Order: sequence, then C-alpha cells, then structure tokens
Amino acid sequence: MNYAIISDIHANSAALERVLEDAEQCGVERVVCAGDVVGYGPDPAGTIRILREREIPTVMGNHDVAVADYFGGGTMNKWAQAGVAQHRAELDDDDKDWLRSLPYVYLGDGFEVAHASFYEPMSMRYVRDKLDARDSLFNGRKRRQFIGHTHLEALFRVEYGPDTPYPISEQLEPHDFTMDDKWMYLVNVGSVGYPRVKPYSSYVIYDSATGEVQFRRVEFDFAGYKAALRAKSMPISPWIERWQAGTGKNMDMQS
Repeated sequence: MNYAIISDIHANSAALERVLEDAEQCGVERVVCAGDVVGYGPDPAGTIRILREREIPTVMGNHDVAVADYFGGGTMNKWAQAGVAQHRAELDDDDKDWLRSLPYVYLGDGFEVAHASFYEPMSMRYVRDKLDARDSLFNGRKRRQFIGHTHLEALFRVEYGPDTPYPISEQLEPHDFTMDDKWMYLVNVGSVGYPRVKPYSSYVIYDSATGEVQFRRVEFDFAGYKAALRAKSMPISPWIERWQAGTGKNMDMQS
C-alpha cells in the first residue's frame, strides 16, 4: 500500500490541503499523521476538522498534549507557548477530547509512526543523530520507523543481525531510496505546516510492498499564512521571518 506520512501541521490548514492534494495526485492510498496537529499556526480547528473528516490516523505530538492536557508547555520556546495558550482557549471541548484521545504510536503494515523517538514515546525525545536513531529503533516494535518533531527531513539506518554483534549506525542525506531488509530505518518526514528553512511543506510517501521511500516538497501560500497569523494577532517567529530568504536554521529545538 502507498502511504503518505505527514507530521507537524501546526494549525496550517492551507498547507495541509496542498499536501493532501499532492499525495492524491501521487496515488497515495492512506495518510498517517505523526502528530503536532496544533500549535504555532492560525487554524487549529480547521486542521483538526480535515483530519477527522478524512479519518486520517494521527498520533500524539507534544503540542497536542500541551493544548489538550496542559502538559509540557512550560519547556517550549515563547512562540510555541503563545500558540499553545491561544489554541487552548480557542478549541472547543470536542476538539480537545479528540486530541486527548490520540495514541502515541501507530502500528502499520511493517512500519510504525510516532511523533518523536520510540525510546519512551511519551517523553518526546528528539532524534538528532545516529545514536538517537539507534536508541529509537532498538526500543520500537518495527524495523521501519517514521517520525517528525524536529521539522527537518532526516534519514538514519542501523545494520544489526546475528552476524553484526556491534550495530553499525549511519546518518544519510535524505533522498529517495528503497529499504533493504538487512537495515533498520528511521525516517524523519519533516513538517507540513511549520518548516525550519524555506516555505515549503515536506512529507514522505512510503510503499509498504516494495519498501520505496520518496521525499516530497510542496509549496504553500506563504503570504496568506503570514496574513492569517497577523489577523489573529499571533506572533511571527524568527523561523517565519527567515523563510523567504532561505536562511532559516534549526535555532531552537524546543518545538
């Protein structure tokens, strides 16, 4: 089956619609969301509505639990805290109950999805390097893992078996490839609605039958997004200011 694995929509419903359109054009049969539906962006209710109406399986992200359960927001940067507070006040009880109901792990056809590391998924640990990836892979249930959380596309693999007493961990540049059964893989799919570098959405298409992985990038209406934020008096973060110039950096991992 062809899956689209998406993550970190962050209340950017317009970007989500663009990604879903692109996925449909690419022949995707099912979409799975790796969390952070809310936070930062201008349209939390609209974003939740799209996921619920389309019955898209979604896992819990740190912004989702912060909005729904008042947990973990204090460790976030100031722009994230502002978004959590506004969305908490804006969403109705039904939407908060939906967020609260999200699982921390989605088990798919030979793969699994979480928001962050599979090493204690509820703790939302970042996967920053190949050692973090190894910890995640050895603590999950599947040999193929998909995550988000950092808002940056990434690819890791670990070779491990009876003839490999010491696991070989590698971090590779994100690229389209076919998974090999001798490796365990962790793929970070990037962010649909709140990228760190340039104003495009990123996500991954995964064919569970062949193991093919394709990294996708889709442009969204950057000017409209900023206008929507201003209309709701939401703060414009440094990442957003850097998007147009393409000079964004992973400034603060507290996302």
